[in-house]
Amino acid sequence: MAKMMSPNTAIWWIDGATAWDVNAPSTALLTTARNISCAVVAGYTLGVTDSDKDNSKSICDSANIDVPTRYNYDGTFTFFRDADNAATTSDFAKAFAFFKTGKAAGWIVRRIGYSSTFAAAVGQKVSSFKFISDIPQDVVNDGGPIQYTVKFLQQGSMGLNKTLVA
Repeated sequence: MAKMMSPNTAIWWIDGATAWDVNAPSTALLTTARNISCAVVAGYTLGVTDSDKDNSKSICDSANIDVPTRYNYDGTFTFFRDADNAATTSDFAKAFAFFKTGKAAGWIVRRIGYSSTFAAAVGQKVSSFKFISDIPQDVVNDGGPIQYTVKFLQQGSMGLNKTLVA
């Protein structure tokens, strides 16, 4: 049995001013202009984390209980910077424009199973996470590429493995 390997992932940024339906995500919004996949350094964090729980027992419970009350998710990305500070169209430049000042509100949308260069199509599955970006932190190492890390703060809505519509 073969396992899926990189680079079968695509990541888009949908700004908060755009109407994104987490339950009926639209292929029309997953454009090249929003695709930031190739700017993302391998090893990013994006996904569901442990839920908040209530462990209040009734007098009838004979064992401990955990009831999920709120779902949680997390996102932290390190991005590459473009060598050309005047660039505007590369994935590196697009990501920097989106997140360079912090407080960018919107959706990170991830599709697994197709290369980032493969256009989004009706019937594919995506997961969406609503975030606001924290202030980016520069990462400068001798001899390495200049990068920056952005912590994303959850904003109360996610949709996991939803089917794309037109």
